[in-house]
Amino acid sequence: MRVLIIGGTGNISSDFAATAIARGMEVYILTRGNSVPSAGAAALIADAGDPASVAQATRGMNFDAVVDFLCYQPERAAEAIDSFLGRTGQYVFISSASVYEKPPRSHVIDEKTPLCNPFWPYARDKIACERLFMGAFHDRGFPVTIVRPSHTYGHSWIPTAFVSSDFTVAARMLEGREIIVPGDGQSLWTLTHARDFAVGLAGLLGRPEALGEAFTITGDDVHTWDAIHRIVADALGVEARIVHIPSEFIAAVDAAMGERLLGDKAYSSLFDCSKLRRLVPDFRTTIPLARGVEESVAWRFAEPARMAVNGDMDERIKRILSAWHKAMAMSRGMATVDQRSV
Repeated sequence: MRVLIIGGTGNISSDFAATAIARGMEVYILTRGNSVPSAGAAALIADAGDPASVAQATRGMNFDAVVDFLCYQPERAAEAIDSFLGRTGQYVFISSASVYEKPPRSHVIDEKTPLCNPFWPYARDKIACERLFMGAFHDRGFPVTIVRPSHTYGHSWIPTAFVSSDFTVAARMLEGREIIVPGDGQSLWTLTHARDFAVGLAGLLGRPEALGEAFTITGDDVHTWDAIHRIVADALGVEARIVHIPSEFIAAVDAAMGERLLGDKAYSSLFDCSKLRRLVPDFRTTIPLARGVEESVAWRFAEPARMAVNGDMDERIKRILSAWHKAMAMSRGMATVDQRSV
């Protein structure tokens, strides 16, 4: 099977590329050339956002499957349809579980859950992309399969509520500084390791039953947000100084972070992946969070440069904490005044 991966060097996609290669697939990775593709893959140098660049890099090539990790806007979806119609037997659009209805009517989510996210533009763009692809499937025979991962992390990510792709929150824990957990820390969150996700995704390739269908791909490793941060702290060998702050308060201080929380992480999210398992029965959780986080921490510790802090994110965390502590101090002051007036 000849597979083109658009963006095959990232957090999720690199593990998928390695899995596809291990299964004997002929793998091509379309990349700008800034990262090294998995061993055994052929690199096609192009800018995924430039249709002419993609056309040049893939000229004369057809694929059994194209897996696109870098499509975020409906304009790019329309370009992908025009670029690959008639050139691939299957086009897999990597969407997001954040497209599912927020606030949720049920904390158990499956493919029948409505698509609606009034909080987060990222999710709304993914919904718009899905609708374009499904329209092209029905009207033009475009062979799309939609995949919806939730919070998925690989060896280079340390999952936290605020940011997973850098070391900022982990550095705060190591330094004994406060970290933020949204809400009361007791909502349930599903985390999936990228190597497990890759098994589910690879199992959908070449399956005619998957065309014109959407599949949620998440594991069943579920923890409260407090527990997630304590697992990270345990891997770091420290105790987490958790401060609980309502997501609505965070949104009032930092609108961009508020979009991400209210549009995704603020609600308990458990996923029913029985639709996927009917086609891919070998998909399951093999890497529990504690083990996955230990791997990620070890990877960071192996090279000091990987432990760099994102200064902008750190300042945003400090700003939210400062606003919260001031609000709490004012609230305590008001309570004292009220008691004296009784």
